[in-house]
Amino acid sequence: MDKFTLFQFYALLKREFLEHRNLFLGAPAVLAALILVAAIWIASQLEQAEIVKGMEYLSVLFDGLSPFDMAPFFMMLAIPFMITLYICSLIYLVNTLFQDRKEMSVLFWQSMPVSNFKTVLSKVVTVVVVAPIFYVAIIFALYLVGMIWLTVLGLINGVDLVGIGWMFLAAIASLLLIYLSTFIASLWLFPTLGWLLLFSAFARKTPALWAIGVFILVGFLEDFMFGSQYLANWVESRATNPNQYLIFDFHNVLDRLFNYDMLFGLIVGSILVAGAVYMRRFID
Repeated sequence: MDKFTLFQFYALLKREFLEHRNLFLGAPAVLAALILVAAIWIASQLEQAEIVKGMEYLSVLFDGLSPFDMAPFFMMLAIPFMITLYICSLIYLVNTLFQDRKEMSVLFWQSMPVSNFKTVLSKVVTVVVVAPIFYVAIIFALYLVGMIWLTVLGLINGVDLVGIGWMFLAAIASLLLIYLSTFIASLWLFPTLGWLLLFSAFARKTPALWAIGVFILVGFLEDFMFGSQYLANWVESRATNPNQYLIFDFHNVLDRLFNYDMLFGLIVGSILVAGAVYMRRFID
C-alpha cells in the first residue's frame, strides 16, 4: 500500500471521526463526567474516618501485587463505557451510509479517486479500531483524575500511598483489557455490523426499521416454512453472552480470536459488508 493510498484512508478515517465526534468522543466524555460527579457526591456523604479506612484498605489490597493480575478488578468500571460504545456504534452504522446518500456527499466521494470499498472499509475500521481508542483515552483520563484525587486525600490524611500507586498501575493495565474486549466484541458481532451497513447502504428511509423488519421477516419465514429458529438462536447466542468477548485474562485473547465460531461470524459479516459496498454504487 503506497503513501498516497494510506493518506487517502487516513483522510477517510479523519472525516468519520469529525462528522461523528459526538458519538465517539462526546458520549464517553459526558459519561466520565457523570461518573466523576457521582463519585464526588458519594464521597461527600461519607465521614472522613470512613474515607481514610477505605483508602487504607485499597492500599493494602493492591500493595505489591502484579498490575496485570489485578487489572480485571477495573473491568466493572469499564462496562458502562462499553455499553455506550456499542449503542453509539449501532447508531453510527445504521445511519452512516444512509446519511452519505441523503446529503449527496456520496457524489463527492465517488468523484474522487476513492473506491466504494475504501469508503465502507473506513467505516468498519472506525467502529472496530478507532472508536475504542477514544473511549479508552477517556477512561484513562478518568483514572488519572481519580488518582490525583486519591493522592491529595492521602497526603491530607497521612495514608500510605504505595498501594494506591500499585492500584493506578493495575488501572492502566486494565486499559489494554478494555481495548481488547471492545475489539474482539466488534469482531464477534461482525454479522450485526455488516447487516446494519447493508441496510444503511440502500434503504431510502428509516434504515433502522428496515434492518429490524427484514430480520423479523426472515425469522418468521424460517419458522413458518421449516419449523425451525436457527437464525434467532444463532443471533441470540452471539449477542446475549458477553463472556464470549469480555477479556479478564490476557491468556484468553488467542482463544477468543482464533476459533470456528469467530471465523464463521467474520465470513458472514464480510459477505454483508461486501453487499453494502455493492449497493453503494446505486444512488437514489
